[in-house]
Amino acid sequence: MKNILIIGSGIVGICTGIELIRRGYSVTLMDPNQPGSQTSYGNAGVISDSSLMVINNPQLRKSLFQLIFTKQTSFRYSKFFIFLRLSWILRFLIFSHKNHMEFAAKALRELQVLSLKAHQELIKKTNSKNNISKPGWLKLFKTINSYKKYYLELDVLNKNKAEYTILDTEQIKKQFPDLEESFFKGVLFKNSLRVKSPLALSKKYFNYFTNSGGGYLKEECKDLNYKKGRWSINFNKQNLNFDEVVVAAGPWSKKLLFSLGYDIPLAWERGYHHHFSIKKKTNINPAIHDIEGGFVFSSNGSEIRVTSGVELNFMDASKNEIQINESIQKLHKILPLDKKLTEKAWLGSRPTIADSLPMIGKAPKHKNLWFNFGHNHIGLSTSAGSAVILSEMIQNKKSSINTDPFSPKRFNL
Repeated sequence: MKNILIIGSGIVGICTGIELIRRGYSVTLMDPNQPGSQTSYGNAGVISDSSLMVINNPQLRKSLFQLIFTKQTSFRYSKFFIFLRLSWILRFLIFSHKNHMEFAAKALRELQVLSLKAHQELIKKTNSKNNISKPGWLKLFKTINSYKKYYLELDVLNKNKAEYTILDTEQIKKQFPDLEESFFKGVLFKNSLRVKSPLALSKKYFNYFTNSGGGYLKEECKDLNYKKGRWSINFNKQNLNFDEVVVAAGPWSKKLLFSLGYDIPLAWERGYHHHFSIKKKTNINPAIHDIEGGFVFSSNGSEIRVTSGVELNFMDASKNEIQINESIQKLHKILPLDKKLTEKAWLGSRPTIADSLPMIGKAPKHKNLWFNFGHNHIGLSTSAGSAVILSEMIQNKKSSINTDPFSPKRFNL
């Protein structure tokens, strides 16, 4: 039985561990933090098979001037970051064309359909149904102009046979009467799931992993070496050896792999969130993306979670709560928020590869080293599917989907 180390215990690492154990491997997760407590904790809580539109699409170039010179709730950036990571920015913009948009959408559709099915099986196995509501994902538009800008994404959804329902103003009011602001249109995704508590889901998955025989090291991986066909790690005067290593460390993957000679084209889209009590209980199942507002919110009856847009900055930069505070001000007009339940805003970093696709597959320079990171804003949606295809690669079996778009070989590493 091969012994495999997975570096990173976020939702991607946990799902990968579960899948590898299912296939007969001995698996250990390694992470200095509690499982699911970092980037996997701070997200909108959506599992969808229809999050297909990458950020670097043709509309990005058209709106570039506005993004640079107009401060928006949906997007902020650090000038210092832009200056020091200009090569990554330019590389990111190079992919902002129609051909890449359509190529990426097709690849993400295959991965997310596979992932949704794998998540549904895990939800049953881990008794997590009470943490799930459906449909789970709704985009709302206040004006006809913002909805018209969405036509490009609708075209992408249609080409990839994604299932959704378009709601008009009256249908939105009828289905979601608790919303105190009027919306022009809504797009409700049929097959989507909302995870009420992403952390609770990660914990359930992790417990299933350990109950299935998985190991866990609450340590930081600082000393990873490859000698005589095996990987070794050293910590607390201990030395452990593994046959294979999977790097699933999300935003920390870049730093970890740089020490092994890989310059990963990865940057960090930071995001914030807060929790509020509400003056009256709400009955809203899906997580809601207010397009003009530039934020996402979701309801658990008497509690509201609000998540900010993107802040392009270094992982360890100081907090800047302007975006999340603007989101809260806008949300006050939509729902009767009461008391803030979180003293400080939570901050996390979403790992983004230059082409907005995750990096899943064999490392180009080392034997028995595998990558599974860079899942951008949709790590929860793609985690279970990426675990399946990576496990198939490790087994040297035919993949369930086309994995070429996610190959690390697509970059000169």
